[in-house]
Amino acid sequence: MPRTISASFRNAAESQYEDEVDLAFLTISHELLADPIRVVWDAKDFVWNGNTYIGFPFDLVLLSDDDNSPPRAAQIQFQNVDSRIGETIRTLPQSPRIQIDLLHSDDFDLTVTPRTPIGTPSSINAGSKLFLSNCKVDVLTVTGDLTGYDFSQIVWPSERATQQTFPGLFL
Repeated sequence: MPRTISASFRNAAESQYEDEVDLAFLTISHELLADPIRVVWDAKDFVWNGNTYIGFPFDLVLLSDDDNSPPRAAQIQFQNVDSRIGETIRTLPQSPRIQIDLLHSDDFDLTVTPRTPIGTPSSINAGSKLFLSNCKVDVLTVTGDLTGYDFSQIVWPSERATQQTFPGLFL
């Protein structure tokens, strides 16, 4: 699926000397969470799409998108500062979903707190069908792999056309 990238975002991302930075907006969601966990790679909070993202620096290695080599695993690591995120992720029975959006800081008013958008920022969806798996939580950090659906584990066809499951086919 091709990604839609605005010309201004691409020019800024590819420029050699750029004063402004790209921001990674991360949303962690799970059916057992009352509200998703929303963080942005910055020291300040941001408001985007009607949601407040907490300023929270983290290390993120994105999925590779290269036709010449196999994809490398994406990974995330962040500080377990107050242990709420680590404890929440540790107690979930299944892997939480992860969505990563990249935006440019030029699209936000950096003079106010929380930072608010100027107009309608264009974003790059760097991953929306990802799961946080293989989590390791200790007192200092939370680390995990970002994985997608494993299509090799899906049984195909998922249902067989037998007389019991599709009696109308066997009249």
